Amino acid sequence: MSKNWLFVAVLLSLLLGGSLIAQNRTVPTRIGYVDAEKVVQAHKDFKKVQDIRNQAERELKPIRDQLQPLEAKLRAGNATAKDQQDYRVLAQSLQEAGKKWSDRANAALKPITEEIDQVIARVAQQQGFAIILDKKVAATSGLVVYAADELEITDAVIKALPK
Repeated sequence: MSKNWLFVAVLLSLLLGGSLIAQNRTVPTRIGYVDAEKVVQAHKDFKKVQDIRNQAERELKPIRDQLQPLEAKLRAGNATAKDQQDYRVLAQSLQEAGKKWSDRANAALKPITEEIDQVIARVAQQQGFAIILDKKVAATSGLVVYAADELEITDAVIKALPK
């Protein structure tokens, strides 16, 4: 019976001692921000994403150009049944092609953003930040109405990106 009490006493002291040590640890409280779009554009592989977007535009522009006069006819109310059918077919084609290109661009962008997230986390930890916000999202959402310039880590993140 006394062995059980001894075990419980040791266990409690370890648990309480560990929580007291954890409470004495300093936790960063600074909140910073980063211009995520600028960082993504600065990444060495972003050109691949731009190339995909340019290819998409070259493919989608002719479809949009064909849709434009048909849409004008539909709005004016003088579209024939063939015009309406052509519009539906072209609109479906545009939607499918747009999704294909969007999926390709997102697939190329995903490893870039994952790497950037890791770099942001590393820079934030090194500089003592607890939270990093996206500058544009914070500003447009109204979440942040003012932030001091020294809280921005965009340039530090760009410098820390792999070359």
